[in-house]
Amino acid sequence: MSKAAEYLLELEKADFRILQSIEVGMRTSEYVSIETVVEFSKLTIDEVIKRIDALHFKDLILRWKGHYIGYQLTHHGYDVLAFRALSERDVIVAIGRELGKGKESDVFFAFDKKQKTVVAKIHRVGRPSFKRSKKLRSYVGRRGHINWLYKSRLSAEREFQGLKLAKEIKAKVPNAIDQNRHIVVMDFFDGIELVDAYDLKKPLKVFNGIMTQVRKLFVKGNIVHGDLSEYNVIVTPKHDFLIIDFPQYELANHPNAKEYLFRDIKNLCKFFNRKFSIESNPKEILDVIYSEYEEKLQKKKK
Repeated sequence: MSKAAEYLLELEKADFRILQSIEVGMRTSEYVSIETVVEFSKLTIDEVIKRIDALHFKDLILRWKGHYIGYQLTHHGYDVLAFRALSERDVIVAIGRELGKGKESDVFFAFDKKQKTVVAKIHRVGRPSFKRSKKLRSYVGRRGHINWLYKSRLSAEREFQGLKLAKEIKAKVPNAIDQNRHIVVMDFFDGIELVDAYDLKKPLKVFNGIMTQVRKLFVKGNIVHGDLSEYNVIVTPKHDFLIIDFPQYELANHPNAKEYLFRDIKNLCKFFNRKFSIESNPKEILDVIYSEYEEKLQKKKK
């Protein structure tokens, strides 16, 4: 990440044109030829060769040598393009230290034009396994050629949409400010993951509060989180909570929505029982929520 912050001010307009040309070329090719970069960037071949070597040295692009010489953006190069777009919109003017790292994301402190602290979540889909990410994520669909840039951007777009839908019903989720490529910018939130909340006060109250939010999301917001567990609930310093990580959300009318809802409920019930000895019946909770959802649908039909 420090590379993105460092090079954001150092690169010139022609450098960004080359990075963007490689990004566009990667939509159809794993590696982009110099000829394609020249065509897309509208720069001379001499200038492209000179600048592309410097970008490779900065680790913003990767050079591949096969039956032709091709180039691919690195994570750092894609970060630079996204942060440049966000900085041009004054959403982010400075990048701070790393806040956390997940299986498929990196989270950083950042600052907007008013020096307000915000959170920048960088999606890194494909870091664990391309096959796994394609299997588990319906938003990838049946696309043939799909690289890590596109998967990460789709993941960020999906999360941004999910957070917006959740916020419309005033659910306890972070406020999403903006999104570009694979980065989602949110209002700053402080806290620790539920899994690490060893001194949680009134755990039963928190458990009931989370289930109330799960119900609210499904019945009122028509969405299911789809990946809810003790790892994506944040406990705040005041012992309140936020539900985070929405890239796998689905609409309540999805064919598998009830299954996803039950899995979310079961994950949290199991955790609270194991850690705080709170007994609950996931099936009963599911039945209550789903029957309320069906009742709402019936009223709409009348």
